Amino acid sequence: MCQDKAKAEAELKKVFEKVDKDHSGFVDTSEVENILKEYYASMGAPVKPGQISQEAAAFLKDVDKNKDNKVSLQEFTNYILQLCQ
Repeated sequence: MCQDKAKAEAELKKVFEKVDKDHSGFVDTSEVENILKEYYASMGAPVKPGQISQEAAAFLKDVDKNKDNKVSLQEFTNYILQLCQ
């Protein structure tokens, strides 16, 4: 995915839009928690009490660079592309 930056950015925008359920242009804590719940349910994986909240908080801490408690498309894209380097 990270070989072609323009293609990667287009794919990441599609992913971001799926997670941004309220179409606000941002992904907030509840949306991150929902995607984590869906992921664990699809994997049939057990979830410990508080695990989802902790993982969502860790994600936001890493990705939300301006600390406004939400993730923009740009923050999301920058974070994922940085992982590819």
